[in-house]
Amino acid sequence: MTALNASYMNHMGGLPYYSKIAAIKSKMLYDLIDSSNGYYVNKTDKAFRSRMNINFRIPANTKLEDELIRECEKHRIINIKGHAFNPGVRISSYNAMPVEGVIVLCKVMRQFQKENPIHGRQARM
Repeated sequence: MTALNASYMNHMGGLPYYSKIAAIKSKMLYDLIDSSNGYYVNKTDKAFRSRMNINFRIPANTKLEDELIRECEKHRIINIKGHAFNPGVRISSYNAMPVEGVIVLCKVMRQFQKENPIHGRQARM
């Protein structure tokens, strides 16, 4: 299995291809978080942000995080609940997650923010 997977990954373009895709996916999501006017917040210093695991909170109303998780499940975005030591939402964007999946996630997050406003934290869309 490992040999087949490595062969497939090499056929796709190898590490340069997967590095480029990881950068695209993480940039899309971090740009959404960073432009949400504080609605979504990632506290990790930008120099140390992961391209694979992207954590964020809705600090003005953390109860909305569970609602966002349920809304994402309706769009087949699953298992995004944060860890007990790092609560909130955790998006794992490993190689198997296609760019299209992150596009759907970003659409869901934008719509969720629009439908669940928090005074002073509405998105600049």
